[in-house]
Amino acid sequence: MKPAGATAREDTTRQAVRSAWQSIRRSGAVAPELPAIVFVAAASGTGFWWGLGTGVLTVAVVLASRIRRRLSMRPVIGGTVGLAVAAIIAHQTGSAADSLLTDIVVDLSIAAVLAVSLAVRRPLVGVLWSVARREPLLWRTDPSARRAYILATALGSTALALRALALAVVYLNDEPVAWLLTVKIALGLPVTLVVLAAAYAAGLHDEHHREPSA
Repeated sequence: MKPAGATAREDTTRQAVRSAWQSIRRSGAVAPELPAIVFVAAASGTGFWWGLGTGVLTVAVVLASRIRRRLSMRPVIGGTVGLAVAAIIAHQTGSAADSLLTDIVVDLSIAAVLAVSLAVRRPLVGVLWSVARREPLLWRTDPSARRAYILATALGSTALALRALALAVVYLNDEPVAWLLTVKIALGLPVTLVVLAAAYAAGLHDEHHREPSA
């Protein structure tokens, strides 16, 4: 038989991954990426205006899908903004691939914010959990919970930085757009899932290790 501690950790991990996946599905986190990806792929092969047209069509498809399923429109707004930013950058630089620079900048910015939160001893994952629970930073007095939030924040920062680095290497080496999109897609959802699962695992660990009176 497995030790009780090992079984509890496995249960927490499974619950964290399940919660992270459900959050991604509920929020439609993948949908906002689609119009820009379709735009870059199409514009690189057929030209800017054809790419923009296919990007707009993708937004329309996402919109229709969300309306039919009575889901939030936030992904549609996000996808529209993402497509607009990608189109503006591509139009100004003459290269659709340049629009992927925003992915690199965003990932590096979030990774830096997470790293700074660690440096000032306020791991952002823990702070966000406290805000969500509308409570003070109770976990700061619990070494076990504090370590969990530190690890989750560090994992998030590292994962996002590595994703940005992978995209940057492919971009700076002037690889084909297909390579850029392959890296973006391959590291997009998996990295997001890992970061969210780590955050959920830390929050669950905190809850499970609190004193009954807390």
